[in-house]
Amino acid sequence: MDRIYNGPGGAYKFLKLAMPRILVLGQNERDLSSLAASVAGLSHFVTSAWDVNSLSDAVANGSPEVVVIDLRSGDAAMAYAKDLVGNYDQVAEAPRIAVTEAAEGSDLQTKYLDDFILYPYESSEMALRLARLLSRNQSVKSGNQINADGLVIDTESFEVTIDGRQLSLTFKEFELLRFLAAHPGRVHTREALLNQVWGYEYFGGLRTVDVHVRRIRAKLGLKHENLIQTVHGVGYKFIG
Repeated sequence: MDRIYNGPGGAYKFLKLAMPRILVLGQNERDLSSLAASVAGLSHFVTSAWDVNSLSDAVANGSPEVVVIDLRSGDAAMAYAKDLVGNYDQVAEAPRIAVTEAAEGSDLQTKYLDDFILYPYESSEMALRLARLLSRNQSVKSGNQINADGLVIDTESFEVTIDGRQLSLTFKEFELLRFLAAHPGRVHTREALLNQVWGYEYFGGLRTVDVHVRRIRAKLGLKHENLIQTVHGVGYKFIG
């Protein structure tokens, strides 16, 4: 069942439509209650999930715009969260922020996370982190279409086609391709792409950009893989 932690039941539909949708993931319902309540207190529509059934209920009426992962319970929490959302594309590709009690965990140095925040946190700090992720997510959705040499990127529906063939891109692949295609001919360093697509506080290495470019090229196919060109010693540019 979807849960609203702030507001009367009669405002259910209004809240769903007006507030950003946040999904809070963890390993048990009890631990998630206070965390979900604190996020909902920031004027977000919040659902929570701790197993397959609760996750199915949580996404039944819409995909989350940001996923908050509770890592306070230990090292196994990240693996548990990944397994839980593995079969839900509408969840797996949403921006993710982890709540943790330690900044040294190896799970925090992974491209799976877009951000993390230490617990206990100030509500203003959590609000800022969520607003940043929501803003980045919304920037992808705004606009109409980008067209180049048979490539069509619909930034509203998140659909990408090449010569009429639909591409199956992950969220980050979509963001990277969209950003490059929106600035044709301009050379972007790996550092700049990492900052634009993953954010300034992303802890992954520059190789993340190379891996994603390689995957996008493979999905574009041999005929169109050169839409993204490598500028040796610098970075990448889009030719369209």
